[in-house]
Amino acid sequence: MSSDDAYMSFLNKANSDLNNARAEQAQSSAVRTETVDVGVQVLAPLRSVDAYYVSETDEPFEPVTLKWEGANKGIWPSPSQLSKLISPDTDLSSFIETLTPSTFDPKNQYSSALRAVRAAVTQASGSGEPAISESDVEVKVYRVKVGSSRVQYYILSLDAEGGTLVGLRAKAIES
Repeated sequence: MSSDDAYMSFLNKANSDLNNARAEQAQSSAVRTETVDVGVQVLAPLRSVDAYYVSETDEPFEPVTLKWEGANKGIWPSPSQLSKLISPDTDLSSFIETLTPSTFDPKNQYSSALRAVRAAVTQASGSGEPAISESDVEVKVYRVKVGSSRVQYYILSLDAEGGTLVGLRAKAIES
């Protein structure tokens, strides 16, 4: 009978540890970020990207379309301004750094994602015929640290006509 009691005690302890871990995970303060503002259109080149960012978890690139007044004037958001756009409730500005596309993609793995962002801007800027060529579209990459090992990359460009930041977001685990 004592072996039954010992076994039951073992099972109760194992289940208790599992339940405690689940409760801690549920209480963790995960930062939520935005990718598409209400009332804006996601451009076709951004919806058709079939690429994944390779990290400890391979995540798909997701479309980003955020209203940004500075886009009309050719002004890029500062880390503080980008933080307000993607995370209105949490200030992430000290966790945002700006990268060049070549720094973000030194091995040219994500050329389809970068090309899609450029194509979206040329499509948005021209009614029918592109007003600018893809090679003239400036792209910036923002690296946003949202947890101890979680990072999000925003590959963005300015849509001056639409007054938006358009691009793609990829989530990554970097430990």
